[in-house]
Amino acid sequence: MGKLFMNRTPRHIVFLVFLGFVFLTCGCRRTLFPKNDQRSQFEAYNTMRYGPQITEQKDAFGLPEPALRARLGKKE
Repeated sequence: MGKLFMNRTPRHIVFLVFLGFVFLTCGCRRTLFPKNDQRSQFEAYNTMRYGPQITEQKDAFGLPEPALRARLGKKE
């Protein structure tokens, strides 16, 4: 039983290395959600009605921070 397992181990390792190589080279070719695409029909509607959503704004020191008040506030 031990000899059979020892003879098959290198084949398994070669096969796993081959599968890993295939997954790494063929895995993700592009992003799932590009930044410039709308993610839902509601986001498309809001963009048409209110304009593009502000995601970042500069703080007092000029560093970017999330624009939570602009994103979560009431739309007019």
